[in-house]
Amino acid sequence: MLVMRYPLSLNVIRRLKVSDLVKYTGRIILLSRSAFERIVTYEKAEGLIPEYMNGELICFGSLQNNSVQLLGAGDYEDLLEKCFLFGAVSVLSKNSKVSNFYFKRYSRVMFVPTCDVTVKSFRILAYADLKSEAVAEIEVEDLLMRVAIDSKGSTRAVEVDR
Repeated sequence: MLVMRYPLSLNVIRRLKVSDLVKYTGRIILLSRSAFERIVTYEKAEGLIPEYMNGELICFGSLQNNSVQLLGAGDYEDLLEKCFLFGAVSVLSKNSKVSNFYFKRYSRVMFVPTCDVTVKSFRILAYADLKSEAVAEIEVEDLLMRVAIDSKGSTRAVEVDR
C-alpha cells in the first residue's frame, strides 16, 4: 500500500499501476455536473480557467451529511477532457465503467474508493447558489482507494466490498 498526502505529484501519479492500493490524506475538489457545466460556460464566454482544479484530485458528486455521494464515471465521461485540460491530476469515481482514452492521452489516473468517502471538513469554493452541488473542497483522512485506470490507459474492473 502506498501512502499519499496532499499535494499530489503528477510524477508519482503517473507511476501508479492498475490495482495499486493507496491511502490518501488531504483535499479533494468535489464537483457536480451542473457546477462543472457552469465552469465550462464561463471558460467559453470569458476565458476564465478555474485555478482551484489545477494539480488536484477531483471527484464528481454531491455532499450529503458529511459523506460524498459519488457519481459513476459514465455520468461525466464527456467532461473528463476539460477536467484534465484545467489541470486535474486524477479522478475519484464510484466505478470505472468509462473509456480509458482520456486517461492515456493526458497520463492521468482514475481511483475507485474501497470504502465510503467520509468528509473531515469542507468549504465552498464557487457557486454557493447551487447548495449541495456547489464546487467544494473537502478534506479526507486515510481514504483507501484503488487504481482502476492507470496513466497508460491500462484498466481492469475493480471489485469493492462494501
